[in-house]
Amino acid sequence: MTGTKKKKNFWLTDSTILKLEQLATDKNLTLGGVIEYLIETLFAHETSQNQALLTEVEAIIQKHLQSILEPLTDDLKRVRVTGNVIDRNTQMMLEFWNHYFIMTDAKQLGSTDKYKTVPFEEAEEVIKDRIAHNRQKKIDRETKRALSDNQDS
Repeated sequence: MTGTKKKKNFWLTDSTILKLEQLATDKNLTLGGVIEYLIETLFAHETSQNQALLTEVEAIIQKHLQSILEPLTDDLKRVRVTGNVIDRNTQMMLEFWNHYFIMTDAKQLGSTDKYKTVPFEEAEEVIKDRIAHNRQKKIDRETKRALSDNQDS
């Protein structure tokens, strides 16, 4: 409550004047001091209310985000582990094939674009079936999980 003071005239009701005078007596302030006190108290209260509201909203958002991110985090870990296994297996296959080509003194690549052996075609079919089967198992699990989540709600 520092700074230069300026004179202002206000029109107030009798009950407001009585309340101001009562507060001036209780707080040992002038009428102008009471008005300054009330304004400072109001702004401090609003600021603390706003801060409390922001903190509460932030907590709600954080909780909601956590509930969304938690299942995604588990899925991402699974994808990363799977990717690492696939990468390792691919690197091993490359090493084995490189060794095979060195040992057989291969001069040319007989790619599947040029020629597909019967065992290769069988392997393709087995892998295609395995992927389809695993995909169906995943869909069944997700459907079962969704049904149990709906029943819990």
